[in-house]
Amino acid sequence: MKRIKWLVMLCVLCVLSMIAAACSSGNEKANNTGEPSASVSTATAQASPSASAPVKEEPAVIKIFMSDMNDKVPDKDDPYLKYIEEKTNTDLQIEFLPHAKYDETLKLKFASGDFPDLYQNWSGPEPELIEGGKVIALNDLIEQNGANLKKFIPQATWDAVTVQGKIYSIPQPTETAEGQILFIRQDWLDKLNLKAPTTSDELLNVMKAFRDGDPNGNKKKDEIPFTMRENITWGEPIFGMWGVGSFYSETLYNNEVILGTVHPNILNGLDFLQTMYKEKLLDSEFLTNNRSVWEQKIKSGLVGIWAHAPNLAWQWQQDLEANIPDQKPNVLAIPTPRGTGNEGPVGTRWSPVGKTFTVTSEAEHPEAIVRLFDWLMSEEGQTFTEIGIEGQTYKVESGKKTYDNAHDEELKWLRNLFRVHGFNEELSNARLNDEQASLKINTAFQIANEQGFKVETIGMPPIETDYNMVSMFNENAAKLILGQAKADDYRSFIESWKAQGGADLIRARTEWYNKNRK
Repeated sequence: MKRIKWLVMLCVLCVLSMIAAACSSGNEKANNTGEPSASVSTATAQASPSASAPVKEEPAVIKIFMSDMNDKVPDKDDPYLKYIEEKTNTDLQIEFLPHAKYDETLKLKFASGDFPDLYQNWSGPEPELIEGGKVIALNDLIEQNGANLKKFIPQATWDAVTVQGKIYSIPQPTETAEGQILFIRQDWLDKLNLKAPTTSDELLNVMKAFRDGDPNGNKKKDEIPFTMRENITWGEPIFGMWGVGSFYSETLYNNEVILGTVHPNILNGLDFLQTMYKEKLLDSEFLTNNRSVWEQKIKSGLVGIWAHAPNLAWQWQQDLEANIPDQKPNVLAIPTPRGTGNEGPVGTRWSPVGKTFTVTSEAEHPEAIVRLFDWLMSEEGQTFTEIGIEGQTYKVESGKKTYDNAHDEELKWLRNLFRVHGFNEELSNARLNDEQASLKINTAFQIANEQGFKVETIGMPPIETDYNMVSMFNENAAKLILGQAKADDYRSFIESWKAQGGADLIRARTEWYNKNRK
């Protein structure tokens, strides 16, 4: 009898065990989070995931045309490229085009019908691509998928890639509004008991002191107060003292879109350069200096003032310290002095856009493209494209990021190609990891972002022909600076240029602006 009771109890236990197992199985199938149940080990769950766990979407394949930026580019297996793909669930198929012929190569590809999903440029799409429906507007996609893009990209930068209210590119904000600022030898100022000039008259007086006071201490009258480069380049702050720029610095004047070279205020800058040349304050070889000659003059300790890119403030300091340590050079960025009679803005041209990224109508996953750039613009993405990965290329101690610059070379392409944010002081300081370097860079960037005149036409279609403006400006401006011509001669040149097609250019540019931007 006891034997029968035990058999019955055993059967009941077996049935209960089967019921419990069935319930457990049902609970697992009902678990939509993909997390293992309490009765299953994590290792087992990872090895045998639940059948109903959400399936990760396949990475979005994105075909991209990008410039190689004249530098090394990553291969498909590069770990940093893989990191971007993993973070954004994308498969980036990038074709790098040679930087020197990028625009030309891009046009040839488009003409042959070879369109990617996304391409990089510097001014947004050509009008014919918009009119032909080859590129798409991004307003709704950005609204739905671009919280970080909206947060970190200034309105002026969006405006530059907007046509009739439609956003046609994802723009990179520039680190600085100005492309050129003035650098001065602060140690020369200190030696001669001078202050940094704040007006055009003070600038003349400082340059004269540099010419006569032997600030480099070699007992020779070999100082060059101010230097420029061939074709009247890298001297824009001189014109900027009166709020204009040369060449293609287009601005609105009397309700017309005009080039800086035909703006009335250009004559103030040219007249000032003529005075500098007469007084031997301007490098006598300013019309022929190529880059290497120009740089060597500065690095050898002969030059007191020059114009260059703000982001090279620390590089200039390092170069001079390496070449003329005995002079104890101190390179300082200074605001553009205000020209006599100018009550408007000063500085060089104001440009809010660096690179642009345009989505074509070929793209199968435009929303994934916007999410890709939204991650790159996020705080996490900004940190990654600036200083890499925590624990590998930088560390965080007491909340402060410190970068190991031994990784500079391997991260160079990452910054060149995928850095889409503007100036980030915290990341800049972390990357420099040097108090003096940070001070030099931050000072230069602050100056470059607080001055400058607005160029209303950033993002307009490029000028297909210059109507000989570049060569005619070089010739006529040089004559005026060298004292071989007068202001009236330059005014005659402007009228001649307008008669040769310049007036048509002004009219066409003004019409486009009034239709699409005003």
